[in-house]
Amino acid sequence: MLQPIFVAAYYVESVPLRKLTGFTLIELVVVIIVLGIIALVAAPKFLSLSTDAKVSALESIAGQIESTNKLIQAKARVKGLSPVTNNPGGIQTDYIVEFEFGSVEVDFRSLCAEARGEAVDQLDLFDFMQIDTSNLSTAITNQYASVGYKLPTSGAPAQSGCYVYYDSFSPQCNVVVVDTDC
Repeated sequence: MLQPIFVAAYYVESVPLRKLTGFTLIELVVVIIVLGIIALVAAPKFLSLSTDAKVSALESIAGQIESTNKLIQAKARVKGLSPVTNNPGGIQTDYIVEFEFGSVEVDFRSLCAEARGEAVDQLDLFDFMQIDTSNLSTAITNQYASVGYKLPTSGAPAQSGCYVYYDSFSPQCNVVVVDTDC
């Protein structure tokens, strides 16, 4: 049914009555409920993206550490070094590998780069890598190098946290991602 509209005493046109009413309360409630359901389903997926991003960043850093170690081990072998079972004792000047920017000490058991060298230039593992540490924490000892979002309070690795650690004294140059608290 068309109703005439009068504005300031002038006849404008006939408009169907339905067009003047807008949305009903039921339509608005249905839209709000649908948006709420979508938010409940989508929100957990978006929240876990932060965790996934942190874990991916740590896995990338772990890959960099492993690649760096392979390079250092290859250079040690080219120098003629090979792993030995008996500790040569003291600062192991025979187990130094030279690079253009400095020297790194390798462990006698595995030729893994020591996390922090004690001899010559005393380079640490992070000197070989380009890691943006503006959002990350780092900790380094002679044996362990750790980098991540939540490091253990002690220098040794723990099973909780959000970080990657490198054990330079392990036989396989262990690199482990700990992501229980990411």
